[in-house]
Amino acid sequence: MGERYVRPPLVPREAPAAWLAVWRFRLTVLLLLAVLLLLVYTGFRHFSGAASQNPGLSSLRALTVPR
Repeated sequence: MGERYVRPPLVPREAPAAWLAVWRFRLTVLLLLAVLLLLVYTGFRHFSGAASQNPGLSSLRALTVPR
């Protein structure tokens, strides 16, 4: 017969505070929201042409007929 696993004795300890988990969740959500807003802002600036000298929409310039 082989050896059997013996579970180590449990060490009692106090559970972590609930408010700490709440604030960790809030901080994570706020950080992800800030990153998402920054990505949307830079994406809008890139695709609209607002980062160039002429802040107009670059897609509108492509549709106009040159004279």
